Amino acid sequence: MPRSDKSRSALHELIHKLDARCRARAAGLPDEARPPDSWAAVLFRVNKQLFLTPLEQIAEVLELPAEVTRVPGTKHWLLGVANNRGTLLPIYDFAALIDGAKPKPRRQSKDSERGRDAVRRRERVLVVRQEEMPCGLLVSEAIGMRYIKNGDRVNEVSDALGPARPYVDASYLLDASPLPVVRLGRMMGDPLFNAAA
Repeated sequence: MPRSDKSRSALHELIHKLDARCRARAAGLPDEARPPDSWAAVLFRVNKQLFLTPLEQIAEVLELPAEVTRVPGTKHWLLGVANNRGTLLPIYDFAALIDGAKPKPRRQSKDSERGRDAVRRRERVLVVRQEEMPCGLLVSEAIGMRYIKNGDRVNEVSDALGPARPYVDASYLLDASPLPVVRLGRMMGDPLFNAAA
């Protein structure tokens, strides 16, 4: 049945209203136009430490999958593998990788579930682009994308980064604070982090 001109104009009006609402809600998102002399980074937190990593190293950001299968005979920082749209994705605990601590238990008693649930809602898995196979890094929070000015480079890097220090070339100022830029691809390619026990 052909549409009347009246129903078409109503449809077009609805589409324009939806477009306007979407644009208004997107006001808090980063601007698509990259500022000159800058690069795109993902800002994330591991425990209390903030990090930057180049956006091109991240394939996607996921919530921690509900089912992560532990792999026997592996180091404690490999949480296990998960199915990510038909592909097996090994998931590493970033905090355990860089500070050597055992990962926090994934299952808690009923009394502590509320506090852990709030923490888990912020946890994210950064899927790192790699030639052979992607891998996921569990981080405390993925804050978002930021444009970083090339002129804000600070060559001094804190020694407090511990085992993550060799994978940080420099820091960049963000909101007047120097944040380390970690090269995730280089870190995950290091034989030191081989998951086999």
